[in-house]
Amino acid sequence: MSSDIKEQLIDYIQISPYYALQLDESTDIAGQAQLLTYVRYVREKKIEEDILFCRPLQARTTGEAIFNVLDSFIQDSGLGWGKCIGLCTDGARPMTGRECGLVARVQQVAPLVQWTHCMVHCEALAAKKMPPFFESVLHQAVKIINHIKARPLNSRLFGVLCQEMGSGHEQLFLHTEVRWLSRGRVLQRLYELREEVKLFLTESQTDLAKHLDDTMWLASLSYLVDIFDRLNGLNLSFVGAMISYMLDPSYTTSPAWAACLRSPPSW
Repeated sequence: MSSDIKEQLIDYIQISPYYALQLDESTDIAGQAQLLTYVRYVREKKIEEDILFCRPLQARTTGEAIFNVLDSFIQDSGLGWGKCIGLCTDGARPMTGRECGLVARVQQVAPLVQWTHCMVHCEALAAKKMPPFFESVLHQAVKIINHIKARPLNSRLFGVLCQEMGSGHEQLFLHTEVRWLSRGRVLQRLYELREEVKLFLTESQTDLAKHLDDTMWLASLSYLVDIFDRLNGLNLSFVGAMISYMLDPSYTTSPAWAACLRSPPSW
């Protein structure tokens, strides 16, 4: 069945007058680098989006290595580079290096390709810069979560405590930089279970409990929860079929949108 679906997708792309690619390299839980590639093409006068392939990067994750994997699939599938007009990636050096980056290598074989920096990645980079105080609150929150989640016994005991208190949730979330929605969800769950976490840390006799007695720290945590909730909503609004904010007059003509393009958000 998977082979049949792949063949149908390749046929649709070959019939399309042009296509564009979006790809990213990431490391899975087994430590293996994976290259995930999406394709956008025209089918029956409509723009379609599909996952094109996911292949491991056996050795290095350089621009040349990524290009070799991508070029191998394009050639083996009979797609060719002549119809490729767009490439969307993050701003990492292997992708955008002037000489050996993926974009430079693709443009050597596909001169029509126009590169676009992923807007979700741009926003994620802007959101990483925050005042030292809020950054310290974030780090302290992660320490609190790790104290509970990183130890199986603590995690089980915390779940039992939440059940006894009739909480809406029974577990916290672990923070990971790889997943771009992580910080918002992690902080929101911590704030929702702040009373349960405070009681657990107090019974554990750890110094981390003092943060949950600090009204300023809790106010800062709630502020971060609201900010990252807004950012997550913005990120999710960029995801989906036929989403193109650069072509939507309601966004491109608004003063707020223009201000966002001129300068990154401030804390």
